This record gives sequence, structure tokens and C-alpha cells, in this order.
Amino acid sequence: MPRRPRRQNRSQVTYAILASLVVCSMLVFTFVSLFQDQQFPWEDSADSANATNIPDPNEDVIAEQQTAVANNPNDVEEMLLLANLLGNSDRLTEAIPWYERVLAATPDDVVARVDFARALADGGLTSDAELQFTRAIALDPRNQDAHYYLAELYSTSVPPRQAAAARAYGEARAIDPTTFRGQQAEQAVMQLGVGNAVGSPSPIATPEATNSP
Repeated sequence: MPRRPRRQNRSQVTYAILASLVVCSMLVFTFVSLFQDQQFPWEDSADSANATNIPDPNEDVIAEQQTAVANNPNDVEEMLLLANLLGNSDRLTEAIPWYERVLAATPDDVVARVDFARALADGGLTSDAELQFTRAIALDPRNQDAHYYLAELYSTSVPPRQAAAARAYGEARAIDPTTFRGQQAEQAVMQLGVGNAVGSPSPIATPEATNSP
């Protein structure tokens, strides 16, 4: 008669179950982490780079542009490109003086002013960004990017300024609903639940508001 297998005691069974749960939890955590990194690779990139001393991937490009500006000190386009490269590399304090030099030389350059405003917004300087957006709109009321990114600034403020965002999105959409930016504004308006209404114009900055360019 064959021998019956020995029954595992309770402690062995419990240990085996707990070990299995730990392994499963670790596998789930690893999978979720990898999935999030793939879906949102830009999140915490700056912190990760600082923590591991990873060099700025734009360093060589910035160095080349700095040389180009040094060789062409009066070329506004070269200065604006350098400012944008610095701003996009989280080096806002270095970018600001170049934006200011560009705007001092060409104060009516709406594209440069919108670029400056976006860099300020990305750097958390909300009030300064709003001022530059509204000045750009004052120079060119039909600049769709200025209205759209001003709306983005309002919608991401803490707390969100939803009424102002809805107005600015509506204005961006009204300029030309057929463009990609106009379609983005249309979707944003629908998400905010304001239908087809276009509110009052966005506030325009006055020259007395600041002495900055």
C-alpha cells in the first residue's frame, strides 16, 4: 500500500502563501512603474537627471548656439533661438536675459513675446507669463497661439481660473476653428462645459503695469 504524502503544517502553508503574494506584488509594482515611465517619460526627468548627474542632452546644441550668438551679436533670431533652447532645458534664469534682449531690440515681435510667455509659464512665473501673453494679444489680437496658451495658463493655475480660461479658449477658437490650435481650443471649451459661448475679451496689459520689456 503506497504511503500517503505528509501534510504540510500550517506555518509552512502560510509562509508559502505570503511569499507568493510578495512576489506578485513586486511583479505588479515593476510592471506599473515601467508602464508609467513609458506613458509619461517627461515626468520627473529634471529631478532624475539631477539625482544621477546625467548631463543635459541639449548641452552641445546650446554651446553651438552660444557660439553662433557670439559671432552674430546683433542677430535677433539667433538670440531668440538661444533663449528658447535654454528655456526648454529648464535653464530659465539664463533664458530670461536673452528674451529681454530680443524684446528690447524688437518690442513688436509677437512670436518672441509668446515664446517668452510660454517659458515663464513653464517656469512657474504665472503673473509674468500672463503679462507677456496679454501684451502679445494687444500687439496682435488675432494671434491664436497667444490666446490659446493664455487659456492654458488660466486652466492650470492654482486654483484654476476656469471662467478666464473658457473666454480665452473661445477667442482662440473663434479666430480660426479649422486650424489644429482652433480644434484644440474647441475640445477644451467642450471639456469646460461652456458650449459655444465666447466670453468677453481677455484682459490687456497696460504699459504702466510693469517696466519689463
